[in-house]
Amino acid sequence: APNLEICSMKATVFLVALLAFSAQAAFASGHTGSSSDPLDTRIYKNGLWFGAGVNWTDIDPDGGEDDNAFGGNVRVGWQFLNYFGVNAAYKNLGGYDFGGPGGVGDNADVNGFTVGANAGYPITQRVGIIGGIGYFDFDIDGVGPGSNDENGLYLSGGIATQIGRIIIQPELVWYDADDADIYGFEVNFFWKTEIGNN
Repeated sequence: APNLEICSMKATVFLVALLAFSAQAAFASGHTGSSSDPLDTRIYKNGLWFGAGVNWTDIDPDGGEDDNAFGGNVRVGWQFLNYFGVNAAYKNLGGYDFGGPGGVGDNADVNGFTVGANAGYPITQRVGIIGGIGYFDFDIDGVGPGSNDENGLYLSGGIATQIGRIIIQPELVWYDADDADIYGFEVNFFWKTEIGNN
């Protein structure tokens, strides 16, 4: 029964994420600019950008119990080509109660950083698809003595919408961890500067 309840909760979260993607795309498609060319967009123009967001993450550690939590992140990026860029982020994934045997502590805090490359392509003037790949390194404080480290590659994908100079970017993220299954849903907000923008 507990496994069925967990699967049902995960399915609900991904359904909500899918609906959020659809609603965002529908909203943005009605707020396009004057050009009829979808490539005439400033979403992926070169430049420096800063961002912050909220994230929901589910962690299922080996030998422990599945748990999820809300957290936040801050990040910076450089779009050096029209559709390609690099980014770095600090993420606080929140607090978790993994339960189970082996000295696993309650209220484990998970935080760390990611560095990666991102790509995107506009499908309308103000909506684009996005994807990313990179490296993550998270500390899991409160699990056993001291802190435990999880690191590896991550993959991400979602959509991006531009309203004014603000970019709204909901996306799903999967972390390839050795000792846990980690995935999440993020909604990030970016501000594009005019530095290097062309």
